Amino acid sequence: MESKYEEMARQMRADGVSEAMIARFVAEEVEEDEFRRGKGITEIEALREWRKFPEHIRKLLLANAFCHNCGTTEFAPGYTLRMHYGRVLIEGRCAGCGAEVARLCD
Repeated sequence: MESKYEEMARQMRADGVSEAMIARFVAEEVEEDEFRRGKGITEIEALREWRKFPEHIRKLLLANAFCHNCGTTEFAPGYTLRMHYGRVLIEGRCAGCGAEVARLCD
């Protein structure tokens, strides 16, 4: 069976997309899929960066997330930290309704 990436590349070739663009697109898809597989796991590098933020800033970041169900809210205990494009990403659940929420820290 053909992999997801091979199928994408085959379809892009049929559409006349250059090999360089196909390679770039497939590499980005692989990276994004790898990132998604790590969901729910705190990364050491992210934890180190997180601890560099002053305590009051960390509290502000945890108390200021957007929930699509109930609006601005805070993270429930049990959130995870990961690096995403060189920044700390907080992933967790809304303290109000339990929906998934995330915040990218600058």
